[in-house]
Amino acid sequence: MTLSAFFFAVMAAGAKLLGARIPPQEVILVRGVLNALFMLWLLRRRGLSWRPKRTGVLVLRGALGHFALSCYFWSVARQPLATAVLLQQVHPVFTAVLAAWLLGEKPGRRFVPAFLLAASGVAMLVPWGGGPAAAPSLAPLLVGLLGALLSAAAYVTVRDASRTEHEETIVLWFPLTSVPLAAIGTALEGPAIPTPSDWLWLVFIAAAGQLGQLFLTRGLARVPAGRATLANPLTIAFGAVLGRLAFDEPIGLATLVGGAAIVAAVLLAGSARGGGEEAAREAAPS
Repeated sequence: MTLSAFFFAVMAAGAKLLGARIPPQEVILVRGVLNALFMLWLLRRRGLSWRPKRTGVLVLRGALGHFALSCYFWSVARQPLATAVLLQQVHPVFTAVLAAWLLGEKPGRRFVPAFLLAASGVAMLVPWGGGPAAAPSLAPLLVGLLGALLSAAAYVTVRDASRTEHEETIVLWFPLTSVPLAAIGTALEGPAIPTPSDWLWLVFIAAAGQLGQLFLTRGLARVPAGRATLANPLTIAFGAVLGRLAFDEPIGLATLVGGAAIVAAVLLAGSARGGGEEAAREAAPS
């Protein structure tokens, strides 16, 4: 889980580095093509079929994941890396809300304080009293929150799909759905011609994202959900360190206090639904 947190933070840093030269949709397009090829090779090597039993559910999951990643990369390019990663890590709280609403899962008694902590943490990141000048800086924050909400919706869809689909098939259909959407987005944004160094960074981003997903899947298979949630603050910490080292981004008091509140909310939300996770794991195919 620690390696997963590290590689997801590295992926975000790479996307931020390319954000000034390569449109986000083009980054997602290249990432999707490379990840789809890798997953097709992996499925063939393991003798598994790429065809799902419920195609509609996996297409929905892929679309939600695509737009979540689009929001994340857009917000990463326009605000400090630590802030963008902080906003993305609110998704466990949103997941608890959507799982209770759509899947009938009880969020537990700790959810309300977790939600209030997350809301207060996000409020600390808002540029209050900035006047008209605060509007541009508020947009990345709102888009980052939208990305966290869409990520939560994608996770809820994965929970539903895991009852009938193999985990590798679920992972494959994310890029299969994302690639055509990213191709349309790239055409609308206007494609850029990557330099040789840009291609190296694009491959690096794709590899970091794939490694993050691989270690996340293996970690969730080996530790209880409540303990696995402890890795979320590590992503925030790695993001803050990379933002400081790679982009010389300062970490202010508001970010520290807001981050502490969001970390506490994530840990509360994760520990509140441990029983549900175990039940879901027992119901899921091996």
